[in-house]
Amino acid sequence: VFGYTLPSSIYKRLGIAKLRVYAQVKNLYTFTKYSGFDPEIPGGILNTGVDYGNYPQARIISMGLDLNF
Repeated sequence: VFGYTLPSSIYKRLGIAKLRVYAQVKNLYTFTKYSGFDPEIPGGILNTGVDYGNYPQARIISMGLDLNF
């Protein structure tokens, strides 16, 4: 998670006590030589190395604001 609290001189006039912006990225990139969709294959020990064409894990990008009044 990357976050930054903005200087109070920017938002004090709006009646905000604290303003913080944040962003997070999950599963941005997988570094591997695996040729299938996803090296984290679901299944048990009997299916090791077989991905059956499963879709890869979703890339999740989250952003937001924390406001304190």
